[in-house]
Amino acid sequence: MEKLEKVEFIREKCAVSYGDAKAALDACGDNVLDAIIWLEKQGKTAQQATSYTTEANAQPEVSPEMKEAQAAYQASSKKSEFSQHVDSAWGGFKKLLNKGVETKFIATRHGEQIITMPVIIPIIGLFIWGFTIWLLIIGLFFDMRYHIKGAHPVTVDVNDAMDKVADAAETIKKDVTVND
Repeated sequence: MEKLEKVEFIREKCAVSYGDAKAALDACGDNVLDAIIWLEKQGKTAQQATSYTTEANAQPEVSPEMKEAQAAYQASSKKSEFSQHVDSAWGGFKKLLNKGVETKFIATRHGEQIITMPVIIPIIGLFIWGFTIWLLIIGLFFDMRYHIKGAHPVTVDVNDAMDKVADAAETIKKDVTVND
């Protein structure tokens, strides 16, 4: 805390002037608690009626207006059913996006890794730029192989399916080049 903030804090807590708060802080080596105690010993603090209890379940008396205000606040801060559905959908989208970033799309050629990127990038490319699928297919005919590797297990073995597609493209390529 900066000295001015300490003086302001002491002034508010003890209901004293800035001069008294500063004097107390100076007298106590900038220790706020010691300054408050010093002011109490000097009799300069405003006396506040405070009651304490040792009962375990003691609750302070709450006025009816306060109860109404609390009820109104709770009612106004309650989310609507639509808002809850939007929050739920947003949470699902964030989970899916996180998995899309953690999972990697790997392109290899002749066993050498050419590119690694989050799987979300080629998926977005398919939706935004339709030519992406054709680039992937053409890549198969140039001995490219695609794999997906991620932190989460894949329920369907996508990598086997992509290997089968790459093998089929290689077979087609051989058939075309042999027949020429």
